[in-house]
Amino acid sequence: MSVKEYGIYIAYPPMVDLKKEGLGRYLAMFLKGAGEREDLSFTIVCPSWSREALAELFESERISADLFTICTPQGEPYALKFFERLHRRKKNRRGRWLLNFVQKARALSLGFWGNIASQAVQVHSLSALLIFLASTGLKGLIAIILGLFIVPVVTVAAVVTYFLKKISRSKIYHRIISVLVPTSANGLAMHLFDEMHRAELDRMQNIIGQLSDVRAWYCPVAFWPSFHDIDKPRLICIPDVWPTDFPVGFSSHGDRLKLIVERVNESIYRADHLVTYSNEIKWSTLVDHYGINPNKVSVIHHAPNRMDGFNSTRPPNPGLSLKYCQNLLLSAIRRSVNQKYTGSFKNSQVDYIFYASQFRPNKNVLTLLRAYVHLLREKHISHKLFLTGNGEAADVKEFVTRHRLQNDVLFLHGLSTSELAACYQLADLAVNPSFAEGGCPFTFTEALSVGTPVVMARIPVTEEVLTDPDLQQVTLFDPYSWQDCANRIEWGLHHRDELLEVQNKAFEQLSRRTWTDVVNEHVAILDRISQP
Repeated sequence: MSVKEYGIYIAYPPMVDLKKEGLGRYLAMFLKGAGEREDLSFTIVCPSWSREALAELFESERISADLFTICTPQGEPYALKFFERLHRRKKNRRGRWLLNFVQKARALSLGFWGNIASQAVQVHSLSALLIFLASTGLKGLIAIILGLFIVPVVTVAAVVTYFLKKISRSKIYHRIISVLVPTSANGLAMHLFDEMHRAELDRMQNIIGQLSDVRAWYCPVAFWPSFHDIDKPRLICIPDVWPTDFPVGFSSHGDRLKLIVERVNESIYRADHLVTYSNEIKWSTLVDHYGINPNKVSVIHHAPNRMDGFNSTRPPNPGLSLKYCQNLLLSAIRRSVNQKYTGSFKNSQVDYIFYASQFRPNKNVLTLLRAYVHLLREKHISHKLFLTGNGEAADVKEFVTRHRLQNDVLFLHGLSTSELAACYQLADLAVNPSFAEGGCPFTFTEALSVGTPVVMARIPVTEEVLTDPDLQQVTLFDPYSWQDCANRIEWGLHHRDELLEVQNKAFEQLSRRTWTDVVNEHVAILDRISQP
């Protein structure tokens, strides 16, 4: 039997945790589906710094390494290794005297490094280092020595100061950070990361050029227009382009987001073949907004994302599985931001509502928080609200502080897949208030796969999949109304069994679609576009 070989293009920049990206779980489910076919082989080409992250992702998702091959450029850039080591060091507060030292060191080092740093960040091997030193001569050598001198001195001084200077240390710390990372330094740092990323993309292209057996390439997101430099048939996925639909909410993300949107736009306009998760994105976003020929766009819906394989013991034992989930939940809670409250948290049977999502403007977190405050203070529900997003997000943190919700709203950030499954299973109700998604939110199938009912926002991509009117009536609420959100949550808590009965029928029907079906539909397109 002949085996068809296809490529998957991943090009995240350094310091991205794939387990926190929506692409991560999607890619894992996709490869699981591909495992059911013996006539397929996928090669993933990614940056050198992503190999370990992919391995950790696939291990957490229990993906067999036999299902794919990972190809990366040899040698991670030395500058990135150095930066990662510094990044892992705990930040220490410094004394006032260090402020002047840092100011002088920054003034000296920023100007000195600016001319040669673009070349330095591309060094990934000993031979590349020798070439770099030869090209920059004595200046490069002096710069390296200077950098190696300044960093240890600043670090040691900071540690010493931490123990000697404790008065008003918080204000001083922030003043020093503002000096260490001024606007110009931020711009320089991002420029260097871009240079490093660009050089890595070139090295990836060299690898791709040697993979002559790969018939066509698939890119699961639209961030990387470099994908279109591949001289083979290409299929690119456009999950969503929410900054174009929520420009005010995303405007606070600054020039960096503007650059990302520009790259997405370039990817869309350069694409010959596109795929997306819903008819809503195809017609409203790609065809109407971008003017893309509808014949170039295919729609492939998700299969259910299940969590029931991650929170059971082997051999299966319901009693042990419940205890296992409770231990996972307590572990997640005790790592929460509010350590004064959660550090010794012991109630493994706590009642709570659960929303699993990153915090972005389209996720509509504030509407959920307003609904929760009403339920907590006016309706006197005893449930806590557990969120997986970063509790340091400015608007969310301000709302929680203003309404004194620090012990009621807990941010369980950085969950493993097993912890996520446990949080879903032990919740009384899952909720998703998102204004917009690329496809029907995974919340519905993730929660129901472990026996937890769901309420969600009424948005087009959800109505496209959950079509039954009775199901919509008990499940969906107006995402622009915190009152409607609160009413639906309250009803769901009081009618949990009734809600679960209605939703289980829909879940059973949706479960007939598998990730192998998703893979088959993608492969059908890849087969078609790779025909001579």
